[in-house]
Amino acid sequence: MDFHVLTLFPEMVENTVQTSITGRAVKNGKIALHTVNIRDFADNNHSRVDDYPYGGGAGMVIQAEPVYQAYQSVKKRTSKPRCIYLTPQGKVFNQTMAEEFALEEELVFLCGHYEGIDERVLEEIVTDYVSIGDYVLTGGELAACVMIDAISRFVPGVLNNEESSQFESMQDNLLEYPHYTRPESWRGKNVPAVLLTGDHTKIEAWRLEESYKRTKERRPDLRAKNRPVTAAYFSPTGGTKKAAELLACCLTQNPQYIDLTRRKLRREKREFSGQELILAAAPVYGGQLPSLDDKLFSNLKGNQTPCVIMAAYGNRHYDDTLSQMKKILEERGFVCIGAIAPVIPHIYSDKLGAGRPNEQDAAIFKKFAVLIKKRIEEGEEQGFASVQVPGNPMPDKKEMKPVPKAFIKERCTGCQVCVQKCPVYAISKDTLEIDERKCISCMRCALLCKKGARAYDASAVKAHLEEKFLTPREVEFF
Repeated sequence: MDFHVLTLFPEMVENTVQTSITGRAVKNGKIALHTVNIRDFADNNHSRVDDYPYGGGAGMVIQAEPVYQAYQSVKKRTSKPRCIYLTPQGKVFNQTMAEEFALEEELVFLCGHYEGIDERVLEEIVTDYVSIGDYVLTGGELAACVMIDAISRFVPGVLNNEESSQFESMQDNLLEYPHYTRPESWRGKNVPAVLLTGDHTKIEAWRLEESYKRTKERRPDLRAKNRPVTAAYFSPTGGTKKAAELLACCLTQNPQYIDLTRRKLRREKREFSGQELILAAAPVYGGQLPSLDDKLFSNLKGNQTPCVIMAAYGNRHYDDTLSQMKKILEERGFVCIGAIAPVIPHIYSDKLGAGRPNEQDAAIFKKFAVLIKKRIEEGEEQGFASVQVPGNPMPDKKEMKPVPKAFIKERCTGCQVCVQKCPVYAISKDTLEIDERKCISCMRCALLCKKGARAYDASAVKAHLEEKFLTPREVEFF
Protein backbone atom coordinates (compact mmCIF):
# COMPACT_ATOMS: atom_id res chain seq x y z
CA MET A 1 0.00 0.00 0.00
CA ASP A 2 1.29 3.47 -0.91
CA PHE A 3 0.85 6.53 1.32
CA HIS A 4 1.44 9.97 -0.26
CA VAL A 5 1.67 12.93 2.14
CA LEU A 6 1.40 16.52 0.86
CA THR A 7 3.04 18.66 3.54
CA LEU A 8 5.17 21.68 4.37
CA PHE A 9 7.24 19.55 6.78
CA PRO A 10 8.07 16.20 5.15
CA GLU A 11 10.77 15.32 7.67
CA MET A 12 8.16 15.40 10.45
CA VAL A 13 6.21 12.63 8.75
CA GLU A 14 9.24 10.64 7.61
CA ASN A 15 10.85 10.57 11.06
CA THR A 16 7.64 9.27 12.63
CA VAL A 17 6.45 6.72 10.08
CA GLN A 18 9.87 5.22 9.41
CA THR A 19 10.24 3.90 12.97
CA SER A 20 8.86 0.94 14.90
CA ILE A 21 6.30 -1.33 13.18
CA THR A 22 5.50 1.05 10.31
CA GLY A 23 9.20 1.58 9.74
CA ARG A 24 9.73 -2.15 9.48
CA ALA A 25 6.77 -2.37 7.08
CA VAL A 26 8.36 0.31 4.87
CA LYS A 27 11.68 -1.54 4.92
CA ASN A 28 10.00 -4.85 4.02
CA GLY A 29 7.99 -3.30 1.21
CA LYS A 30 4.58 -3.93 2.81
CA ILE A 31 3.82 -0.19 2.71
CA ALA A 32 5.49 2.72 0.95
CA LEU A 33 5.75 6.32 2.16
CA HIS A 34 6.10 9.20 -0.31
CA THR A 35 6.28 12.74 1.03
CA VAL A 36 5.68 15.70 -1.25
CA ASN A 37 6.84 19.14 -0.14
CA ILE A 38 4.21 21.66 -1.15
CA ARG A 39 6.88 24.40 -1.13
CA ASP A 40 8.53 22.74 -4.14
CA PHE A 41 5.59 23.93 -6.21
CA ALA A 42 5.69 27.60 -5.20
CA ASP A 43 5.92 30.07 -8.09
CA ASN A 44 8.30 32.50 -6.34
CA ASN A 45 11.97 32.63 -5.36
CA HIS A 46 11.27 32.39 -1.64
CA SER A 47 9.18 29.14 -1.80
CA ARG A 48 6.32 31.02 -0.19
CA VAL A 49 3.00 29.20 -0.42
CA ASP A 50 0.81 31.23 1.96
CA ASP A 51 -0.89 34.62 1.85
CA TYR A 52 -3.27 36.85 3.81
CA PRO A 53 -6.92 35.76 3.86
CA TYR A 54 -9.52 37.68 1.87
CA GLY A 55 -11.85 39.49 4.27
CA GLY A 56 -9.15 40.00 6.84
CA GLY A 57 -8.49 38.08 10.03
CA ALA A 58 -5.60 36.56 11.88
CA GLY A 59 -3.13 34.12 10.38
CA MET A 60 -2.22 33.05 6.88
CA VAL A 61 -3.85 30.70 4.34
CA ILE A 62 -2.05 28.19 2.10
CA GLN A 63 -2.62 29.06 -1.56
CA ALA A 64 -4.54 26.81 -3.93
CA GLU A 65 -2.09 26.43 -6.83
CA PRO A 66 0.93 24.92 -4.99
CA VAL A 67 -1.37 22.38 -3.32
CA TYR A 68 -3.01 21.55 -6.65
CA GLN A 69 0.31 21.05 -8.41
CA ALA A 70 1.61 18.91 -5.54
CA TYR A 71 -1.46 16.71 -5.88
CA GLN A 72 -1.05 16.53 -9.66
CA SER A 73 2.53 15.29 -9.19
CA VAL A 74 1.09 12.30 -7.31
CA LYS A 75 -1.81 11.78 -9.67
CA LYS A 76 0.56 11.55 -12.66
CA ARG A 77 2.19 8.46 -11.11
CA THR A 78 -0.95 6.61 -10.12
CA SER A 79 -4.68 6.33 -10.70
CA LYS A 80 -6.88 8.93 -9.04
CA PRO A 81 -6.45 8.10 -5.36
CA ARG A 82 -8.58 9.09 -2.40
CA CYS A 83 -7.33 12.37 -0.99
CA ILE A 84 -7.79 12.83 2.75
CA TYR A 85 -7.67 16.34 4.19
CA LEU A 86 -6.76 16.36 7.87
CA THR A 87 -9.00 18.95 9.51
CA PRO A 88 -10.92 19.40 12.80
CA GLN A 89 -13.98 19.93 10.57
CA GLY A 90 -13.86 16.37 9.28
CA LYS A 91 -15.53 13.16 10.37
CA VAL A 92 -13.84 11.73 13.44
CA PHE A 93 -11.49 8.89 12.57
CA ASN A 94 -12.35 5.45 13.97
CA GLN A 95 -11.50 1.77 13.55
CA THR A 96 -14.08 1.19 10.82
CA MET A 97 -12.57 4.00 8.77
CA ALA A 98 -9.12 2.51 9.28
CA GLU A 99 -10.38 -0.81 7.88
CA GLU A 100 -12.03 0.96 4.96
CA PHE A 101 -8.96 3.00 4.00
CA ALA A 102 -6.79 -0.13 4.27
CA LEU A 103 -8.70 -1.58 1.33
CA GLU A 104 -7.26 1.12 -0.96
CA GLU A 105 -4.01 0.70 -2.88
CA GLU A 106 -3.10 4.40 -2.75
CA LEU A 107 -3.97 7.15 -0.28
CA VAL A 108 -3.08 10.84 -0.36
CA PHE A 109 -2.96 12.83 2.88
CA LEU A 110 -3.16 16.62 2.64
CA CYS A 111 -1.71 18.34 5.69
CA GLY A 112 -2.85 21.87 6.35
CA HIS A 113 -1.01 24.53 8.37
CA TYR A 114 -1.55 28.07 9.60
CA GLU A 115 -5.27 28.99 9.29
CA GLY A 116 -5.94 26.37 6.63
CA ILE A 117 -5.96 25.92 2.85
CA ASP A 118 -7.78 27.83 0.12
CA GLU A 119 -11.25 26.27 -0.09
CA ARG A 120 -11.21 26.13 -3.89
CA VAL A 121 -8.46 23.54 -4.13
CA LEU A 122 -10.10 21.47 -1.38
CA GLU A 123 -13.26 21.34 -3.48
CA GLU A 124 -11.18 20.25 -6.46
CA ILE A 125 -9.09 17.39 -5.01
CA VAL A 126 -10.33 16.26 -1.57
CA THR A 127 -12.49 13.13 -1.30
CA ASP A 128 -12.51 12.72 2.51
CA TYR A 129 -12.43 15.24 5.36
CA VAL A 130 -11.11 13.53 8.50
CA SER A 131 -10.32 14.60 12.07
CA ILE A 132 -8.49 12.53 14.67
CA GLY A 133 -10.32 14.24 17.53
CA ASP A 134 -12.11 17.30 18.78
CA TYR A 135 -9.06 19.49 19.32
CA VAL A 136 -6.75 21.60 17.19
CA LEU A 137 -3.17 20.83 16.20
CA THR A 138 -0.67 23.18 14.59
CA GLY A 139 -0.78 21.12 11.40
CA GLY A 140 -2.03 17.92 9.85
CA GLU A 141 1.28 16.04 9.95
CA LEU A 142 0.75 14.35 13.32
CA ALA A 143 -2.80 13.45 12.35
CA ALA A 144 -1.54 11.91 9.11
CA CYS A 145 0.99 9.83 11.06
CA VAL A 146 -1.72 8.61 13.42
CA MET A 147 -3.92 7.54 10.52
CA ILE A 148 -1.08 5.88 8.60
CA ASP A 149 -0.18 3.87 11.71
CA ALA A 150 -3.78 2.75 12.31
CA ILE A 151 -4.44 1.92 8.65
CA SER A 152 -1.16 0.05 8.21
CA ARG A 153 -2.16 -2.44 10.89
CA PHE A 154 -4.80 -3.80 8.51
CA VAL A 155 -2.39 -4.20 5.60
CA PRO A 156 -1.42 -7.89 5.21
CA GLY A 157 2.09 -8.60 6.41
CA VAL A 158 2.55 -5.42 8.46
CA LEU A 159 1.91 -7.17 11.79
CA ASN A 160 3.79 -10.35 12.68
CA ASN A 161 0.60 -11.82 14.09
CA GLU A 162 -2.18 -11.32 11.54
CA GLU A 163 -4.79 -11.70 14.29
CA SER A 164 -3.52 -8.65 16.14
CA SER A 165 -5.48 -6.18 14.01
CA GLN A 166 -8.68 -8.10 14.62
CA PHE A 167 -8.34 -8.80 18.33
CA GLU A 168 -7.57 -5.54 20.04
CA SER A 169 -9.15 -2.43 21.53
CA MET A 170 -11.87 -0.72 19.49
CA GLN A 171 -12.82 -3.84 17.56
CA ASP A 172 -16.56 -4.39 18.20
CA ASN A 173 -16.53 -1.09 20.18
CA LEU A 174 -14.92 -2.91 23.09
CA LEU A 175 -11.71 -2.14 24.94
CA GLU A 176 -9.15 -4.90 24.99
CA TYR A 177 -8.86 -7.21 28.00
CA PRO A 178 -5.89 -6.80 30.45
CA HIS A 179 -2.58 -8.50 29.61
CA TYR A 180 -0.05 -10.29 31.86
CA THR A 181 3.42 -11.77 31.40
CA ARG A 182 6.22 -13.19 33.58
CA PRO A 183 6.72 -13.33 36.48
CA GLU A 184 3.58 -15.13 37.68
CA SER A 185 3.65 -13.06 40.88
CA TRP A 186 4.88 -9.44 41.04
CA ARG A 187 4.88 -7.32 44.22
CA GLY A 188 2.10 -9.41 45.70
CA LYS A 189 -0.07 -9.25 42.55
CA ASN A 190 -0.75 -12.59 40.84
CA VAL A 191 -1.70 -13.41 37.27
CA PRO A 192 -5.41 -14.41 37.13
CA ALA A 193 -5.61 -18.17 37.68
CA VAL A 194 -7.68 -18.81 34.54
CA LEU A 195 -4.78 -17.69 32.33
CA LEU A 196 -2.61 -20.47 33.76
CA THR A 197 -5.09 -23.29 33.11
CA GLY A 198 -4.35 -23.86 29.43
CA ASP A 199 -8.13 -24.10 28.84
CA HIS A 200 -8.57 -21.83 25.82
CA THR A 201 -12.37 -21.88 26.00
CA LYS A 202 -12.32 -20.59 29.57
CA ILE A 203 -9.56 -18.10 28.74
CA GLU A 204 -11.52 -16.64 25.81
CA ALA A 205 -14.66 -16.39 27.96
CA TRP A 206 -12.68 -14.57 30.68
CA ARG A 207 -11.13 -12.18 28.15
CA LEU A 208 -14.51 -11.31 26.67
CA GLU A 209 -15.99 -10.72 30.12
CA GLU A 210 -13.05 -8.49 31.03
CA SER A 211 -13.48 -6.53 27.78
CA TYR A 212 -17.12 -5.88 28.62
CA LYS A 213 -16.24 -4.90 32.18
CA ARG A 214 -13.39 -2.58 31.20
CA THR A 215 -15.43 -0.89 28.47
CA LYS A 216 -18.35 -0.32 30.85
CA GLU A 217 -16.02 1.24 33.43
CA ARG A 218 -13.79 3.35 31.20
CA ARG A 219 -15.76 3.95 27.99
CA PRO A 220 -19.50 3.52 28.60
CA ASP A 221 -20.11 5.44 25.36
CA LEU A 222 -18.44 2.59 23.44
CA ARG A 223 -20.22 -0.11 25.43
CA ALA A 224 -23.54 1.28 24.25
CA LYS A 225 -22.40 0.86 20.64
CA ASN A 226 -21.28 -2.74 21.02
CA ARG A 227 -23.38 -4.99 18.81
CA PRO A 228 -23.15 -8.78 19.30
CA VAL A 229 -23.16 -10.76 16.04
CA THR A 230 -24.93 -14.10 15.60
CA ALA A 231 -24.62 -16.19 12.43
CA ALA A 232 -27.57 -18.53 11.81
CA TYR A 233 -26.85 -20.94 8.96
CA PHE A 234 -28.29 -24.00 7.22
CA SER A 235 -25.41 -26.04 5.80
CA PRO A 236 -25.88 -29.78 5.22
CA THR A 237 -22.45 -30.31 3.60
CA GLY A 238 -20.47 -27.50 5.23
CA GLY A 239 -19.95 -25.07 2.32
CA THR A 240 -22.40 -22.45 3.57
CA LYS A 241 -21.09 -22.84 7.11
CA LYS A 242 -17.53 -22.08 5.97
CA ALA A 243 -18.64 -18.96 4.09
CA ALA A 244 -20.80 -17.78 7.00
CA GLU A 245 -17.98 -18.25 9.51
CA LEU A 246 -15.55 -16.38 7.28
CA LEU A 247 -17.88 -13.39 7.00
CA ALA A 248 -18.86 -13.48 10.68
CA CYS A 249 -15.19 -13.25 11.67
CA CYS A 250 -14.85 -10.18 9.44
CA LEU A 251 -17.78 -8.56 11.24
CA THR A 252 -16.75 -9.28 14.82
CA GLN A 253 -14.04 -10.91 16.90
CA ASN A 254 -16.62 -12.82 18.99
CA PRO A 255 -19.30 -14.27 16.72
CA GLN A 256 -21.97 -16.65 17.99
CA TYR A 257 -23.43 -19.39 15.83
CA ILE A 258 -26.75 -21.19 15.40
CA ASP A 259 -26.56 -24.32 13.23
CA LEU A 260 -30.02 -24.51 11.69
CA THR A 261 -29.02 -27.74 9.96
CA ARG A 262 -29.83 -29.33 13.33
CA ARG A 263 -33.54 -29.98 13.55
CA LYS A 264 -33.55 -29.29 17.28
CA LEU A 265 -32.12 -25.79 16.80
CA ARG A 266 -34.63 -25.01 14.03
CA ARG A 267 -37.39 -25.63 16.58
CA GLU A 268 -35.88 -23.43 19.28
CA LYS A 269 -37.33 -19.92 19.32
CA ARG A 270 -34.72 -17.14 19.38
CA GLU A 271 -35.46 -13.46 19.78
CA PHE A 272 -32.98 -10.68 19.05
CA SER A 273 -32.90 -7.06 20.15
CA GLY A 274 -32.34 -4.01 17.99
CA GLN A 275 -28.82 -3.82 19.43
CA GLU A 276 -27.68 -7.04 17.77
CA LEU A 277 -26.64 -8.01 14.26
CA ILE A 278 -27.75 -11.24 12.59
CA LEU A 279 -26.10 -13.01 9.67
CA ALA A 280 -28.58 -15.42 8.07
CA ALA A 281 -26.98 -17.86 5.63
CA ALA A 282 -28.44 -20.58 3.45
CA PRO A 283 -27.41 -22.63 0.41
CA VAL A 284 -29.12 -22.25 -2.95
CA TYR A 285 -31.03 -25.27 -4.25
CA GLY A 286 -32.21 -24.81 -7.82
CA GLY A 287 -32.16 -21.02 -7.47
CA GLN A 288 -34.28 -21.06 -4.29
CA LEU A 289 -34.11 -21.72 -0.58
CA PRO A 290 -34.13 -25.40 0.41
CA SER A 291 -37.71 -26.59 0.73
CA LEU A 292 -38.18 -27.54 4.39
CA ASP A 293 -41.38 -28.43 6.21
CA ASP A 294 -40.33 -26.11 9.00
CA LYS A 295 -39.72 -22.92 7.06
CA LEU A 296 -36.09 -21.86 7.33
CA PHE A 297 -35.50 -18.94 9.76
CA SER A 298 -39.11 -19.12 11.03
CA ASN A 299 -37.83 -19.72 14.57
CA LEU A 300 -35.98 -16.38 14.61
CA LYS A 301 -37.67 -13.16 15.71
CA GLY A 302 -36.21 -9.68 15.44
CA ASN A 303 -37.10 -6.30 16.90
CA GLN A 304 -36.01 -4.03 14.07
CA THR A 305 -32.79 -6.02 14.27
CA PRO A 306 -30.29 -5.30 11.47
CA CYS A 307 -29.63 -8.41 9.42
CA VAL A 308 -27.20 -9.50 6.69
CA ILE A 309 -28.37 -12.27 4.35
CA MET A 310 -26.13 -14.73 2.52
CA ALA A 311 -27.15 -17.03 -0.35
CA ALA A 312 -24.25 -19.44 -1.00
CA TYR A 313 -24.34 -21.25 -4.34
CA GLY A 314 -22.31 -23.66 -6.45
CA ASN A 315 -21.35 -21.29 -9.29
CA ARG A 316 -24.58 -21.56 -11.34
CA HIS A 317 -26.70 -18.70 -9.90
CA TYR A 318 -28.54 -17.68 -6.75
CA ASP A 319 -31.65 -16.55 -8.72
CA ASP A 320 -34.47 -15.77 -6.24
CA THR A 321 -32.82 -16.89 -3.01
CA LEU A 322 -31.74 -13.51 -1.63
CA SER A 323 -35.17 -12.06 -2.33
CA GLN A 324 -36.84 -15.02 -0.60
CA MET A 325 -34.61 -14.65 2.44
CA LYS A 326 -35.22 -10.93 2.68
CA LYS A 327 -39.00 -11.38 2.64
CA ILE A 328 -38.95 -14.11 5.29
CA LEU A 329 -36.63 -12.28 7.65
CA GLU A 330 -38.25 -8.86 7.33
CA GLU A 331 -41.63 -10.47 8.07
CA ARG A 332 -39.95 -11.83 11.20
CA GLY A 333 -38.95 -8.34 12.42
CA PHE A 334 -35.48 -7.95 10.90
CA VAL A 335 -34.14 -5.16 8.66
CA CYS A 336 -31.94 -6.54 5.90
CA ILE A 337 -29.16 -3.95 5.61
CA GLY A 338 -26.91 -6.00 3.35
CA ALA A 339 -26.84 -9.11 1.17
CA ILE A 340 -24.09 -11.25 -0.30
CA ALA A 341 -23.97 -14.21 -2.68
CA PRO A 342 -20.66 -16.12 -2.42
CA VAL A 343 -19.65 -19.17 -4.45
CA ILE A 344 -19.10 -22.45 -2.60
CA PRO A 345 -18.32 -25.99 -3.85
CA HIS A 346 -21.26 -27.54 -5.70
CA ILE A 347 -22.49 -30.74 -4.09
CA TYR A 348 -22.84 -32.48 -7.47
CA SER A 349 -19.59 -31.42 -9.12
CA ASP A 350 -16.04 -31.27 -7.82
CA LYS A 351 -15.20 -28.68 -10.49
CA LEU A 352 -17.83 -26.04 -9.81
CA GLY A 353 -16.84 -23.78 -6.95
CA ALA A 354 -13.78 -25.85 -6.06
CA GLY A 355 -11.75 -24.19 -3.29
CA ARG A 356 -14.27 -21.40 -2.77
CA PRO A 357 -14.33 -19.18 -0.89
CA ASN A 358 -10.68 -18.49 -1.75
CA GLU A 359 -8.26 -15.66 -0.90
CA GLN A 360 -9.84 -13.35 -3.47
CA ASP A 361 -13.27 -14.06 -2.00
CA ALA A 362 -11.95 -13.39 1.50
CA ALA A 363 -10.78 -9.93 0.39
CA ILE A 364 -14.29 -9.21 -0.93
CA PHE A 365 -15.77 -10.44 2.35
CA LYS A 366 -13.59 -7.92 4.22
CA LYS A 367 -14.71 -5.12 1.91
CA PHE A 368 -18.35 -6.10 2.39
CA ALA A 369 -17.91 -6.30 6.18
CA VAL A 370 -16.54 -2.74 6.24
CA LEU A 371 -19.57 -1.61 4.22
CA ILE A 372 -21.88 -3.27 6.75
CA LYS A 373 -20.08 -1.61 9.67
CA LYS A 374 -20.51 1.78 7.98
CA ARG A 375 -24.21 1.09 7.39
CA ILE A 376 -24.60 0.20 11.05
CA GLU A 377 -22.92 3.44 12.16
CA GLU A 378 -25.15 5.42 9.81
CA GLY A 379 -28.21 3.43 10.86
CA GLU A 380 -27.62 4.18 14.51
CA GLU A 381 -27.93 7.87 13.67
CA GLN A 382 -30.53 7.88 10.89
CA GLY A 383 -32.31 4.52 11.14
CA PHE A 384 -31.59 1.35 9.19
CA ALA A 385 -32.47 1.18 5.51
CA SER A 386 -33.56 -2.04 3.83
CA VAL A 387 -31.27 -3.10 0.99
CA GLN A 388 -32.63 -3.85 -2.47
CA VAL A 389 -31.85 -7.32 -3.87
CA PRO A 390 -32.63 -9.02 -7.19
CA GLY A 391 -35.10 -11.85 -7.62
CA ASN A 392 -38.70 -12.84 -6.92
CA PRO A 393 -39.53 -13.04 -3.21
CA MET A 394 -42.35 -15.53 -3.88
CA PRO A 395 -41.27 -17.78 -6.75
CA ASP A 396 -43.26 -20.81 -7.77
CA LYS A 397 -42.00 -23.85 -5.94
CA LYS A 398 -39.49 -25.67 -8.10
CA GLU A 399 -39.84 -29.42 -8.16
CA MET A 400 -36.33 -30.82 -8.07
CA LYS A 401 -35.84 -34.16 -9.80
CA PRO A 402 -34.48 -36.58 -7.18
CA VAL A 403 -30.89 -37.66 -7.62
CA PRO A 404 -30.71 -41.48 -7.83
CA LYS A 405 -29.51 -42.83 -4.49
CA ALA A 406 -28.33 -46.21 -3.31
CA PHE A 407 -28.25 -47.79 0.15
CA ILE A 408 -25.59 -50.50 0.29
CA LYS A 409 -26.71 -52.60 3.25
CA GLU A 410 -23.57 -54.74 3.23
CA ARG A 411 -21.47 -51.71 4.18
CA CYS A 412 -23.86 -50.37 6.81
CA THR A 413 -22.83 -50.83 10.47
CA GLY A 414 -26.15 -49.63 11.86
CA CYS A 415 -24.65 -46.54 13.53
CA GLN A 416 -27.67 -44.48 12.38
CA VAL A 417 -25.63 -41.30 12.02
CA CYS A 418 -27.44 -40.69 8.73
CA VAL A 419 -30.79 -40.93 10.53
CA GLN A 420 -29.75 -38.59 13.32
CA LYS A 421 -28.08 -36.01 11.10
CA CYS A 422 -30.60 -35.85 8.24
CA PRO A 423 -31.92 -32.26 8.37
CA VAL A 424 -35.43 -33.20 7.14
CA TYR A 425 -36.22 -36.57 8.83
CA ALA A 426 -36.06 -38.34 5.46
CA ILE A 427 -34.37 -41.57 6.59
CA SER A 428 -36.35 -44.29 8.36
CA LYS A 429 -34.95 -45.32 11.74
CA ASP A 430 -36.27 -48.85 11.23
CA THR A 431 -35.45 -49.59 7.57
CA LEU A 432 -32.79 -46.91 6.91
CA GLU A 433 -34.52 -46.27 3.59
CA ILE A 434 -34.90 -42.72 2.22
CA ASP A 435 -38.35 -41.14 1.86
CA GLU A 436 -38.01 -39.25 -1.44
CA ARG A 437 -41.05 -37.13 -0.58
CA LYS A 438 -39.06 -35.56 2.27
CA CYS A 439 -35.52 -35.79 0.88
CA ILE A 440 -34.00 -32.52 -0.42
CA SER A 441 -31.03 -34.29 -2.04
CA CYS A 442 -28.55 -32.39 0.10
CA MET A 443 -26.21 -35.44 0.21
CA ARG A 444 -25.45 -34.95 3.90
CA CYS A 445 -25.99 -38.65 4.57
CA ALA A 446 -23.43 -39.68 1.92
CA LEU A 447 -20.92 -37.17 3.27
CA LEU A 448 -21.28 -38.41 6.85
CA CYS A 449 -21.25 -42.16 6.15
CA LYS A 450 -17.71 -43.34 6.87
CA LYS A 451 -18.33 -46.79 5.39
CA GLY A 452 -19.70 -45.65 2.03
CA ALA A 453 -23.09 -47.22 2.62
CA ARG A 454 -24.76 -44.12 1.16
CA ALA A 455 -24.14 -43.39 -2.51
CA TYR A 456 -25.77 -41.32 -5.23
CA ASP A 457 -25.53 -40.90 -8.98
CA ALA A 458 -25.41 -37.23 -10.01
CA SER A 459 -23.60 -37.89 -13.29
CA ALA A 460 -26.36 -36.42 -15.47
CA VAL A 461 -26.63 -33.24 -13.41
CA LYS A 462 -22.85 -33.01 -13.16
CA ALA A 463 -22.41 -33.22 -16.94
CA HIS A 464 -25.03 -30.52 -17.51
CA LEU A 465 -23.51 -28.17 -14.92
CA GLU A 466 -19.95 -28.61 -16.13
CA GLU A 467 -20.99 -28.01 -19.71
CA LYS A 468 -22.65 -24.65 -18.97
CA PHE A 469 -21.35 -23.22 -15.69
CA LEU A 470 -17.63 -23.87 -15.33
CA THR A 471 -16.60 -20.22 -15.72
CA PRO A 472 -15.96 -18.94 -12.16
CA ARG A 473 -18.46 -16.35 -10.96
CA GLU A 474 -17.52 -13.46 -8.70
CA VAL A 475 -18.94 -12.78 -5.26
CA GLU A 476 -21.83 -10.32 -5.50
CA PHE A 477 -23.00 -8.11 -2.67
CA PHE A 478 -25.62 -5.43 -2.17
